[in-house]
Amino acid sequence: MLKRFSVENFLSFNQEQVFDLTAGKTTVLKEHVSKFNDVNILKTGVIYGANASGKSNLIKAVDFAKRVILNNLSEVDTYKKHFRLCADSSKKQSTFEFEIEIEDQFYSYGFSVNLQKKEITEEWLFSRTKKSSKLIFERKNSEIKLGTQLSTQKVKSRFDIYVDDMQNQSSQLFLTEIASKELSIEAASIINKLFDWIKNKLIIIYPNDKFNGMRAINQDLAESLTKYLNKFDTGVVAIDSINEDFDTGAKNIPEALKSEIENDLAKDDINEIIIHGMGKNPQYLTVFKESDGELRVRKLGFIHGKSIQKTFELKDESDGTRRLLDFIPLISKFSLGYTILIDEFDRSLHPKLTREFFNLFHEMNNMNSQLIVTTHESTLLDLELLRRDEIWFVEKDECDSSTLFSLNKFKLRYDSKVEKAYLLGRYGAIPLFNELNQSEGNGI
Repeated sequence: MLKRFSVENFLSFNQEQVFDLTAGKTTVLKEHVSKFNDVNILKTGVIYGANASGKSNLIKAVDFAKRVILNNLSEVDTYKKHFRLCADSSKKQSTFEFEIEIEDQFYSYGFSVNLQKKEITEEWLFSRTKKSSKLIFERKNSEIKLGTQLSTQKVKSRFDIYVDDMQNQSSQLFLTEIASKELSIEAASIINKLFDWIKNKLIIIYPNDKFNGMRAINQDLAESLTKYLNKFDTGVVAIDSINEDFDTGAKNIPEALKSEIENDLAKDDINEIIIHGMGKNPQYLTVFKESDGELRVRKLGFIHGKSIQKTFELKDESDGTRRLLDFIPLISKFSLGYTILIDEFDRSLHPKLTREFFNLFHEMNNMNSQLIVTTHESTLLDLELLRRDEIWFVEKDECDSSTLFSLNKFKLRYDSKVEKAYLLGRYGAIPLFNELNQSEGNGI
């Protein structure tokens, strides 16, 4: 689980800002908390703020850090990613740090980079308890110091070689280098587990992303989609499949992609290909090979109507239903220990659907999964739905730098009407409008 993430000198964040999912002293909604010895971690976080306040930039900061960890820094776009409204910020380090729970232990991993030079200047990994921390490794420029775990007599000579190999790799993280070797020795196990969590357990979804978690169109998928589309009251009463020949079903696919599909399915070891795209013609379809070698297309069909039923294609469905189809595959992750970040969660969704999605998450989450979203949907600001320490705000300060703070900093009664207070500006993080004086010749 993600316990904490901090960022400094990146996009709209100038000074260090910390998003902390450590649970406060609130005793309500205990099912929203995972307990690890003497530390409690929140399962959800909801981030509010005006447009351009920095909500999405927090998600982008997590995503940027993830991509640097998974890839060489030289492969990641760093152009003008520093805080640009300060004269000397381009020369300063940009810093990212995760504190993560893995198998009931907490680890702080972070790094600092010079974005302009594409150089890693610092990197560190510590195991943490409430009272102490233990060094696993620490790096300053090309110098790497190993903790006792990596410098015991049994493994010291091997890791000394790895340290020497890093001397001229200013854009490669030491964590990534060690993880890439897939070492089976105990000394490297936490590095491998940390890298695996970031790679496979941390899911980031932007507003226009298509979550590629759906399987091929079959009976199991149809039953699952029908169940949840009914639950979310979309008007879809059942899911069917529409089978067409390849030329008809793939008529909206670009010719180059059609040729690629035909070439791939000509191979003996490939029998089907899943295509999920939006654009002008939203589609989710499976191209498959019949026993006689002929190609056919199976599309999702959405059945509407009670007395008279008709089947519609994905392109005929509402934006809200399409958005739900992107989210429904995530439901299978709710009980598998994933940390899911969604930017602009409420886009195209009715307020009741956003609430229902959160309720469903907590009903199904019995394995320390997390759901963290940015949103404008104020109806979620309900202390019967969310704890006050799960609600966060982002706003710009007088220097146009984003600042991040929790509702927990305010003194609230347990029955406070948080939504009303937020819309009245009591917590900040809402747009401020200047009056337009038409009498001064604005021409509006």
